Amino acid sequence: MATSDYKVNYGFTKETFPLGTHMCYVYNDDGERRKVMRKFVESGLLAREKVVYLVDVATTDDIDDYLKVMGLEVDQMRKSGQIVMKTTMSSYYPDGCFSIDDMLQRLRDFYNLSQNEGYAAVRVTGETWWTQRGVPGSEHWIEYEAMLNKLVLDYPFSALICQYDAKMYNGATIFDVLSVHPLMIVHGQVLRNPYYMQPDEFLAKKGH
Repeated sequence: MATSDYKVNYGFTKETFPLGTHMCYVYNDDGERRKVMRKFVESGLLAREKVVYLVDVATTDDIDDYLKVMGLEVDQMRKSGQIVMKTTMSSYYPDGCFSIDDMLQRLRDFYNLSQNEGYAAVRVTGETWWTQRGVPGSEHWIEYEAMLNKLVLDYPFSALICQYDAKMYNGATIFDVLSVHPLMIVHGQVLRNPYYMQPDEFLAKKGH
């Protein structure tokens, strides 16, 4: 299991990062996204981390096709449990409604499981397109994103990366996304986010 001086390699950049890192990936080019996320997954597996990928596909049967498109050969590691591929529906809103508290608890459970299994660390990435489909509770998504910055203080994931297709969101929403992520991926490079606000400040601004 990782110690406080553990340095995380994401594969798509030479820079390493401390545990407890939360960042967004706002992209315009899906081909670039696939390359970046493939390296992210592969580097986690090579580092003997547990990798959790929340995929926005309709059914678990679609995940195999998704992996082929991503160019990921991870069948053996999926069977071992080192990589967990789940649909966004089964992860974010399994009961048909998104709940901040329930999702935060699922992340705590992912973290605790990885620790019990003896992995070096655990990294999670999730696709967010589903938030634009009118799922009940998804209007609280940005609040959840702000709360993740508190979660990682007690549950130091090696990465929480939230993927956003810029074409699916208006400018105000993208600004909110930037406000709740201390780091952002731009063209495969990680940048410190000048728009980031501390979670309590952001939530107070939003009236929560």
